Amino acid sequence: MSTLLASSLFLAVFVRPACCFESVNLLQQKIVLAAPDAPETQLLRAAEPLYWVHFPKCGSSFMNTLAHMPGFCPPLSNMTLNWTSLGICMLMTWSQNCQNWCDADKLACDKIPHRPILNYSERRGHMVGFFRDPDQRILSGYYDETEPFASVLSQLTAPWMIGVADLIVATGYCNKDLRYLIVGLPKVPLLEFAEGWKGGMTYQLVTEDDHGIPTVTPNRTKVTPADGLEAARRVREGFAFVGITEEWDLSICLFHRMLGGPCLGSDFEDTRPSSPGKSAHSGYNTSVLMGWHDDIDEIVYEAALEVFHKNLVLYNVSHDTCQECYRNAGIGDFA
Repeated sequence: MSTLLASSLFLAVFVRPACCFESVNLLQQKIVLAAPDAPETQLLRAAEPLYWVHFPKCGSSFMNTLAHMPGFCPPLSNMTLNWTSLGICMLMTWSQNCQNWCDADKLACDKIPHRPILNYSERRGHMVGFFRDPDQRILSGYYDETEPFASVLSQLTAPWMIGVADLIVATGYCNKDLRYLIVGLPKVPLLEFAEGWKGGMTYQLVTEDDHGIPTVTPNRTKVTPADGLEAARRVREGFAFVGITEEWDLSICLFHRMLGGPCLGSDFEDTRPSSPGKSAHSGYNTSVLMGWHDDIDEIVYEAALEVFHKNLVLYNVSHDTCQECYRNAGIGDFA
């Protein structure tokens, strides 16, 4: 396959545009001091506009929760965002149209999915997002049957991807037929793929200039354990809400307890499963990694778990106290 053809196919298929502290930020101090008796709208107002930090394979479904917050995205208030409503390129469609659909004073939109936050000082206190066990996140990316992240073609064309992200955003290019075609191509070895994705959450949290390189490409800037420590600090100090993908239902309940808005069925729907019947509730067998481990993102994930469990206690959130939320969403009770 020629370089030109390989690059064209990659552009068409893979690049899509438009989970008590000594140090907490001002927003979190407001939340701690006000909770649990203050009106939820006060907590939300302190964090607006929310900025979704979306790590690959950590839960695109969260866009429904954000879109359906009162007054956030009025045109989408009665629509479940999934492949049926937005098509197979749903994340790109969301990214490209978010600024038109949503109130910029309530939700800050980014035209490039999975882009690093770039300006932490500006985003601090406004960020919301889900974090996932790093090895599970990588395995989910490798085995994804809907997005050919691990295809040999993605590795082949990676050196030509610098600076093209904005071009793809401008053209709105997404070819579902080619995407389906590429899904069946061979994959790179698992450990090679894992090394390319290692530290992905850290990368999105600390990178100040991505040079136009999409986060999911293997030739992005590598991160270090020191970067992981800085990213963990930003998780503890800079996020208005931290969810855990493996604890999706409890995380959604916590989000609404902290920031308001109704619990809806679409909050709990897996709109982009990696494969039929697969969800974050059922983990991948990590033995296939043969002892390999993403020790950099593990630092970030541990910080996210720390924040998450602290807020569960602070806001009295458990499956027992979330029963009303679950019933309103129509998902039943939890033991």
